[in-house]
Amino acid sequence: MKNNTTKVIIGLVVVLALAVAVWFAVGRPPVEEPVAEEPVEEPVAEEPVAEEPAAKEQYEMKIATWHAPEHPITIGLEKFEEIVERESEGRINVEIFPGAQLGPEDVYIDSIKMGTVQMGIAGTLLGRYVPLIHVGEMPFLFDGWDHAKGVFSGPIGEEMTKDLIEKIGVRNVAIFADGFRVVTSNFELSNFEKLQGMRLRVPNTPVYIRMAEGFGATPIAMPFAEVFTALEGGVVDGQENPYATIRSSKFYEVQDYILESNHMFSPRFLIINEDFLNSLPEDYQSIITDAGLEAADYQWQLARDAEQRDKEYLEGKGVNITIPDDTFRQKLIDSQSLMYTWFYEEFSGSKELAERIRAAAE
Repeated sequence: MKNNTTKVIIGLVVVLALAVAVWFAVGRPPVEEPVAEEPVEEPVAEEPVAEEPAAKEQYEMKIATWHAPEHPITIGLEKFEEIVERESEGRINVEIFPGAQLGPEDVYIDSIKMGTVQMGIAGTLLGRYVPLIHVGEMPFLFDGWDHAKGVFSGPIGEEMTKDLIEKIGVRNVAIFADGFRVVTSNFELSNFEKLQGMRLRVPNTPVYIRMAEGFGATPIAMPFAEVFTALEGGVVDGQENPYATIRSSKFYEVQDYILESNHMFSPRFLIINEDFLNSLPEDYQSIITDAGLEAADYQWQLARDAEQRDKEYLEGKGVNITIPDDTFRQKLIDSQSLMYTWFYEEFSGSKELAERIRAAAE
């Protein structure tokens, strides 16, 4: 009996142990292991992206002239180009077209008026639009280089050109110097009478035509680009221009004589299309106008210094230069009296302006 009871107790213990084991193995609810959470990144404030600066606009500027590449006028334009491109840091690109590449003067003046060409060198053809500009080339008006420089670089020069903006939409930036004009010929002009009947090429402006008539010559107006061929072919007997033009255009190849008449001083006007100028940023406008004045000062000195060198060069090429004596010169001056009378009647205010120019020499 005792043995049986013991067996029962042992059996119960075993069963209980098995039940506990099964409970731990199967019946206990699973315990989830804690999962390490990934750290949450704090949002990082984005730095503002700097905008790329807008590219500065590039400007193209064509300059026309009929002067040869080696002429002091063209060299003065090259100085202008150098200053503008340097001061604008290359944002204004200047291209010079010498030797009438963009047409004769009257053609490219029209192009500048329309804006297809931005700048150019013009002579007193501008007097077609502003007649007082003609006064600058009245015969025997200037006593010398200093007199001419003082007039054209001062208030009178500004007064002569200020109406260009209103009349044709171009502005005069500065006045360059071509110099005193002399007469070339294929025969010696040893006295005033030799001028009588001479076929003399002149620019197609009334002042030049009347001047030639006063000399007793037969004026033949033609574009500058045609002059060399006309001289070579004997269509004309001579022409008149400053020494620098005679040299650079090689007129010495077809003309053997020069009369140093110094009958006119020729200014040259550096003009720009007004709408083009106003389309530029203000600082670029200032660069252009300042560069024009600086280049003009440089060019005047260059032209003045070149005059004697050009004379010596031409003499070295076999050209015979005649200096008129006092009698000859006085006849040249007196021959223009009718031209002056006509001029003063034709152009209102011209007499007063001419008198102010003469007074400036005193």
